[in-house]
Amino acid sequence: MRELLFVLIQVVANIIQAITGFAGGPIAIPPSMALVGVGNAKAAITMILWFVTMIVTVQNLKYIHLKQLGIMLAFMIAGMIPGVWLFDRLPTKALMIIYGVIVVLIGLDKLLRTNSKELKKPWNYVALLFAGVMQGMFTSGGPFLALYATTAMKDKKEFRATVSSIWAVLNIYLMFNMFRSGMYTGYVLKLTGFSMIPVFAAIWIGNRINHRIDQKTFLKLVYVLLMISGGTLLFTAFS
Repeated sequence: MRELLFVLIQVVANIIQAITGFAGGPIAIPPSMALVGVGNAKAAITMILWFVTMIVTVQNLKYIHLKQLGIMLAFMIAGMIPGVWLFDRLPTKALMIIYGVIVVLIGLDKLLRTNSKELKKPWNYVALLFAGVMQGMFTSGGPFLALYATTAMKDKKEFRATVSSIWAVLNIYLMFNMFRSGMYTGYVLKLTGFSMIPVFAAIWIGNRINHRIDQKTFLKLVYVLLMISGGTLLFTAFS
């Protein structure tokens, strides 16, 4: 029963991931951790998201903004490496609470205020660096990456394709570290395998929805997902 619920969570999370290019991880991780354990959930979800983001990236190669891809990769890798190291050395609960509150407030501000100011240099790069740190610590860098990407790329196709390609690259690094740590057990691989066929259906559904929504609706969805991502971080911290 737990495995079935895990698969259903991945389907819902990856429909969202396929629509926007982010938020699948933060949405899937809290309930999945409760079902199958922290390590099992992180390892399985990272591999599932890698497959999803690779597929979305290949399907949308012509829309990738190469300059922004290079900038985002550089800053996020620079933040992710110390983030992995800091995970066992900082009070992670307090950091998750602060991070979750900030993300919820940012999403709420952008959703409710049509004249909400965009991030300016160098703060947009600070957000990008912090996204890398949070990705390394909690596998949840998506909210701050989305905050940067909505400023840097105005077209929904560029946003989705470029952000998806970021995860396709960064999750290789995370999977390598998890493999070295012995996290990819037979049980984790079974969870991943059970999830893949339903997740392919989730990608198809997400693609169909993405094609049907306009730019304004897309941005509103991104801001709502920022709030949901922050809320799931708070839920994880307090659970």
